[in-house]
Amino acid sequence: MYTAYYGFHEKPFALSPDPRYLFLSDTHREVLGHLVYGIEQGEGFMAISGEVGTGKTTLCRTLLDRLGSSCEIAFLFNPMLSPTELIRAINHEFDISRFGESRTELLDVLNTFLLEKHDEGRRVLVIIDEAQNLPDETLEQLRMLSNLESRTSKLLQIVLIGQPELDEKLGTHALRQLRQRISVWWSLGPMRRSETAEYVRHRLRVGSGGDRPIFTRSALAHIHRYSRGVPRVINVLCDRCLLAGYGERTAQIGTRIVRQVAREIRVDRSPSWLPSRAVVATACGIFAAAIASAVLLRGDGAPTTTSAEAPVLPRVSMPPPRRAPLPAAPPAALPSPRTEGEMGTGLLDGLFSLQSDAEANRSTLEALLDAWGLPVEQTNAATFEAVLAGIEARGLRTLALSSIDEMRALDVPVVIRLVDSGGSARAALVRRLVRGAADIAGLVPDQVVRLQRADFDAHWEPPGYAVWRDPTPLPGILSEGMSGPSVIWLQRQLSRLGHYGGSMHGHYDANTTTAVEWFQQARGLPADGLVGPRTQVHLFRALPEYRMPTLVMGAASPGASAP
Repeated sequence: MYTAYYGFHEKPFALSPDPRYLFLSDTHREVLGHLVYGIEQGEGFMAISGEVGTGKTTLCRTLLDRLGSSCEIAFLFNPMLSPTELIRAINHEFDISRFGESRTELLDVLNTFLLEKHDEGRRVLVIIDEAQNLPDETLEQLRMLSNLESRTSKLLQIVLIGQPELDEKLGTHALRQLRQRISVWWSLGPMRRSETAEYVRHRLRVGSGGDRPIFTRSALAHIHRYSRGVPRVINVLCDRCLLAGYGERTAQIGTRIVRQVAREIRVDRSPSWLPSRAVVATACGIFAAAIASAVLLRGDGAPTTTSAEAPVLPRVSMPPPRRAPLPAAPPAALPSPRTEGEMGTGLLDGLFSLQSDAEANRSTLEALLDAWGLPVEQTNAATFEAVLAGIEARGLRTLALSSIDEMRALDVPVVIRLVDSGGSARAALVRRLVRGAADIAGLVPDQVVRLQRADFDAHWEPPGYAVWRDPTPLPGILSEGMSGPSVIWLQRQLSRLGHYGGSMHGHYDANTTTAVEWFQQARGLPADGLVGPRTQVHLFRALPEYRMPTLVMGAASPGASAP
């Protein structure tokens, strides 16, 4: 109905995975790159997980396009199959015999096919979508299929794609042998605010052949908050917004239509904390008076103010809004009381105005290096990505986190993106977590600003990146079956901590796995027996010689020295 009105030659937000509308976020591009690399390197098992609507199927189709005719590919959409049915379905996809009474007969046919393709120099790939629905016995059959190999390479490569339940299933003790064979394991997250806006503009361009800004910038910000950056929800929301705009005969979609449509389709997150333009203008107008009383912290965490009589800076924003009390003796220039959500967003905008994005990113990197006791001279970090690159260039490592609870559990400084009401984003450093609040460095030069928890959640754009150091260094993941000096080091440290009683023979055996699981349980970690980054951080934290900067108020070792 609205296509002709807005100049589209087709609906730009259809849910079908049309490759012409392909938009790869940074995460999608990274996952795709790892998949292609894993396939080219002959890896046996790969796994990709992600919430509903995050673009897993689109990623699959893009992968198929990238591989072209260089591979023989079986794509299974209905994985609720028994082991025998699975092999029959794979044979059917490869157009080879799927008849036979026994699993052995079917496997013989498949093995012959794989050997023929290997002799022809062709790869054979099985992609299973919705893999979280695979029964455990069928997953075990897949593990056995991965044993089909020549002297030098795997005859069959397998990619599992599913919802987060796939991670939980693969994390069970019963499937530990399969889990250890997964060489590429990635999780797809939602798009960032900037990516959501570009995603919408991209689909509008493809659908119309032009570049007309049908959605206002504010509308795009609301679409991101309502959709949480999930592509499928973005499509549904934008399609209905265009239909509503056509009904009202409006040339441009604003925030009112987005809110109205979100209520109609019952999107469950409302950005009601966003202030009106008048409120932002008022808040910005009083910023100069209020900034003098901001709750700024010195490096030791003590609050400072420029005047004993100056009012305390209201919190940056808090949904749902509540009445904020006025100071006992407010300056005459201050307006009447407003809600915390109204006041806070404008004041955060004011904090953003104190320095440019590039300066804030550089300040964040310098604060992080200072926390780790590293030299801060010659820092150059104009973008968020440059901040992360600067961290890794100095021998530190990063680990993506999606919640403040994960930050608290890992207990090391975290680099995050903070976003103001206009959609501007920049790096900041979570330097300390206290009860109900977070101390943030990088927003104000050489100072730390305390944000309340709700305000932090409202303006933080996940993921955050925990920063840690591996002084050993260890492999990315230590697991059962491995051996060498890293395993000896692991056994020695687990013995020191009272979890391992065997000899230091350097083989990651069942006793070592059990000791790791005991350590993980003691530290509140998932007891999977794998020594990945999270477990490594907790190991270093438990050993007194490895000092790290802490995040949680009251934890030991508030500073850091080079271990």
